[in-house]
Amino acid sequence: MTDEANRHALCGSWALVSFELRMPNGDLVYPYGREATGYLFYNEQGFMSAAFMGSERVAPQSADLADTAKNVNYDQFNAYCGRFDVHGDRIVHHVEVASLPQWCGLDQERIFKIDGDRLILETPPLAINAQAPTGYLVWERVGSRALPRRWPSSTAACGFPARA
Repeated sequence: MTDEANRHALCGSWALVSFELRMPNGDLVYPYGREATGYLFYNEQGFMSAAFMGSERVAPQSADLADTAKNVNYDQFNAYCGRFDVHGDRIVHHVEVASLPQWCGLDQERIFKIDGDRLILETPPLAINAQAPTGYLVWERVGSRALPRRWPSSTAACGFPARA
């Protein structure tokens, strides 16, 4: 496919199926747990947005944002957005806004493959401690079939207590 055809095929909404880190020694690590949830969006104007969170985020004791900021579960949420380009089997996310400050202004390259309604993204080796794992994310196109909800239908899914 041409870069333009690949770009068009990426456009839409994708739900996270799995996120694993593949360690150099062959071990698999699930940094957001085995039931991580999230969404990835690409649009025709060339913008993307990704957000995902762990299934075991600790709910704050109150809905007060000042209290919540003290216990933010930093390692259980990641989001970034910006423009994107496609070059062959690689997509480059030009990060403009990110929950990880060190990503702002950087390019995040991914190898991608679309297999039916599945999108597979693979990262180059990541700088995590002294290790260099490869991220492997599987996404499914939203609307391709009824996706099972893996979280309660309340604000508790975002780490906040449900409203009475």
